[in-house]
Amino acid sequence: MNDGVSNPISPEQSKAQVVDAAKEIVGITDLKVVDSVFWRGSCNDQGDPPYRGEMRISHPLAANFETADAEDARMIRQLRDHGWVDAPDFHTHGTALQKSGVVAVINAQNASTPTRGVELFGECRDMTSEKGKNSLEHISLG
Repeated sequence: MNDGVSNPISPEQSKAQVVDAAKEIVGITDLKVVDSVFWRGSCNDQGDPPYRGEMRISHPLAANFETADAEDARMIRQLRDHGWVDAPDFHTHGTALQKSGVVAVINAQNASTPTRGVELFGECRDMTSEKGKNSLEHISLG
């Protein structure tokens, strides 16, 4: 039933895992949140369990790429000062940090998007969410 997942967590726990991490990140960095969205993602290409909580925190674009890079570097330093560490096994184009089972990816500013983002990925331990029942949920982090 658990498909090799030790110590599975409930859908509510998988949501709380990333929402709590998102609130911590916003608090530490004083991030100006434009929007934050939660969903459950499958940890495989088939869309089957296990699932994990996922979030995206959108924040405003910086005036230019140099300012964006400096702001991202400041945010990464602040998070490291609060126990977030590099996530070397998580492959991304952004900077991946991890803490308490959650990976946060700070993505560089992109000219083709209206906001910048921090993406959060929880642990692949939710075995009870229903396949195909995934919907986006806007979450207040304030």
